[in-house]
Amino acid sequence: MNFKPNRIQELDVMRGVALCGIFIVNMVDFSGSALRAGTFASRGTMIDQGVDLAIACFALTKFYLLFSFLFGVGFAVQMQRMEETGRPFVRLYMQRLAVLLLIGIAHSILLWDGDILRLYAVAGVLLLMVRKVRTRVLLTIAAAITVAGTVYFSFVPLQNASTLMSPASITAYASGTYTEVVMLRASERSIIDIQIPMVFVMFLLGLVVGRENIIANIRNHESFLQRAWKGALPLGILGSIAMLVGYSTENSLLVSLSTHVGAPILSFSYVALILLNAERLRLFAYAGRMALTNYLMHSLISTTLFYGYGFGLYDSLSAAESTLLALVILAAQIAISKWWLSHHRMGPMEWLWRSMARIDR
Repeated sequence: MNFKPNRIQELDVMRGVALCGIFIVNMVDFSGSALRAGTFASRGTMIDQGVDLAIACFALTKFYLLFSFLFGVGFAVQMQRMEETGRPFVRLYMQRLAVLLLIGIAHSILLWDGDILRLYAVAGVLLLMVRKVRTRVLLTIAAAITVAGTVYFSFVPLQNASTLMSPASITAYASGTYTEVVMLRASERSIIDIQIPMVFVMFLLGLVVGRENIIANIRNHESFLQRAWKGALPLGILGSIAMLVGYSTENSLLVSLSTHVGAPILSFSYVALILLNAERLRLFAYAGRMALTNYLMHSLISTTLFYGYGFGLYDSLSAAESTLLALVILAAQIAISKWWLSHHRMGPMEWLWRSMARIDR
């Protein structure tokens, strides 16, 4: 595989896998009202319900947290490289975050209300503030946030705990004009999301791992990774089962425990498995090198296909059909990313991001 010399191939592979997992989850929301109307995992045939349950158990929140972990790792890697070359890391990174925030705002209003870039831009400032803090203190902060988030959201009614469960103007998505949908998104206020505390926790853990150069020296940690995934995978699956039981019985404590403990554990089992099999999964690296471009393309392609101002397929496909469509789109993106990167150093949105942030390409 033709990588730039200073890239860590395993990071690109993990980004690509995480991006694919995120899209499979987001496709549920792009394609219909199941998440917003609370019919997820109870719609359609037994096959459709099985697909929904598989997504809930193995993908929902897990890849989102994995990508958050990678954000922290990437932060540490960039910080080390800039400091080694004498470049002003804080100024350049703040410029990157400011541009990312602008892209996120535009994305959330013009394309899709499920944008994550804004949160990453804001949380990235907090990460900048703790970049010099000792590892032990960072781990203590991460543990404290995990406990506090678990306790707090144990008392928050489920319908208020996550944007996935919030009511929305389904009619607007199914049959509204583009202007109507944009106005709806611009007028909506974000509610507190149960996943927010763990995003920053994963940032911190990623910072620790990146600062210790663990992923760059992965061969020295293979035995640990083998033990890690074997221990974490069953615990993570138990956490997913707890989440399903919690939502079905409206038990906030179970959902909070699964979100703040179970989901991160399962995410880390994925980290270990991906790192151990990075060479076999190397095709995902092409999508990972163009993560921002591909992420935004998910919204452009999906809203055009499903929303009323596009092809109007909203609530028209079954869970199995929409998931299969997501896999087809992902396969096409990997192929297109491979072709693009054979002619260019980075994706078009990556180029725009760096150019706007005035970082030398």
